[in-house]
Amino acid sequence: MMMKTIINQISSIGVPIAGLLFLYVINPFNLGYLFGLALIPLLIIKKDFIIKSLDRNFMLITLLSVTYAAFYTFHAAETKGLAYIGIYSLMPPTFYLLGKYILAKQNSPKNLFYLSFFIFTLYSLPALISVLLVFFEGGFSQFKRTLPMFWDGRELSATIMGSYLTFNMCLSAILIVNLGRQKLLYNLLFGAIFVLSLISAIRLGSRTQLSIFLITTAVVIFYLMPRQSLKRNVFLFMFLGAVIAYILSTISFDLREDWLTNFADRMDSSGGDIASGGGRSERWIKSLENLFKKPLGWDKEEFGHAHNLWLDVLRAAGIIPFILLLLFTFNSLKQVRKAIRINPQWLVLNVSIFTYTIAFLLIFMVEPIFDGIFSLFVLFCLYIGMINNYTLRTTVK
Repeated sequence: MMMKTIINQISSIGVPIAGLLFLYVINPFNLGYLFGLALIPLLIIKKDFIIKSLDRNFMLITLLSVTYAAFYTFHAAETKGLAYIGIYSLMPPTFYLLGKYILAKQNSPKNLFYLSFFIFTLYSLPALISVLLVFFEGGFSQFKRTLPMFWDGRELSATIMGSYLTFNMCLSAILIVNLGRQKLLYNLLFGAIFVLSLISAIRLGSRTQLSIFLITTAVVIFYLMPRQSLKRNVFLFMFLGAVIAYILSTISFDLREDWLTNFADRMDSSGGDIASGGGRSERWIKSLENLFKKPLGWDKEEFGHAHNLWLDVLRAAGIIPFILLLLFTFNSLKQVRKAIRINPQWLVLNVSIFTYTIAFLLIFMVEPIFDGIFSLFVLFCLYIGMINNYTLRTTVK
């Protein structure tokens, strides 16, 4: 059913647009931005659709992108280059519209669920393959956390490599709600991707990805409990208890174990910074102080990245893009809330929307997205566009 749904979706939006979207997502040889920019003329010719799709979120994301790009021009030459002026100004609004377009003709809960899962899995695939290649070569007992991307051997930090796995870490939560609701084949597929991603996150020593896994799983359990029968809750806790008991009886969590090599090394090297998120909280406080002292932004050399999407936008471009980003974020969360409330019985879809959104927010909280993992923000715009169109075509009950 999933592949049939995806094939039908590709047919409805056209092979050129679908192909460029998938090429952008997998980012071959770090040229994904070219495929993303190539989508712009294909969307522009859909005049009637664009006119109907102009909404508050589109205006906010367009203003944010243009103002951020304008500030970026002042230091483009010594940072990522002039090409990023176009990338920053055009990609977010384009992908927001694209998200609305791909659900314009075939819009249903299963379409949103399967298509988002497919896109997020494709996004993770290059990084997942890259980490697993290194893992199969040397296991967990390797201290190197900067790994080559298999496309071109480009070295990426564990933070950036791990960010591609963000949505796969939500699959444990989706598996929990899937028990007895989806075919066994789907659960096996979700489980295999999750386990391989968990192995990769451990190999990378990514505390962020493990936190996303634990937080989304815990939140979904509390979300499900009042929405399920007592019988299903008993079954759920018995199943989770059995899994936890098996893990504790077969796996040692001693930091001297090989599989915890990278975590042990990070604990030794970061020391007292662990409680403050690797020193991030101190940077957040300084950034909030600069909101009033330096509302037009400040140099990165002052104390480095703020390691927070919103605060790093404030640092790089000042208070206007910062406020626009906050408004876009709040508006997007309202759309997510509306989507989840459409039909409380669609638990699999609602949990996927819930967990993917939490995963976005968690990584946005701790990483400099615009400077390091901009494709993740573009993907957020795409997903919010999908959710927006989904809510527009369905009546809240």
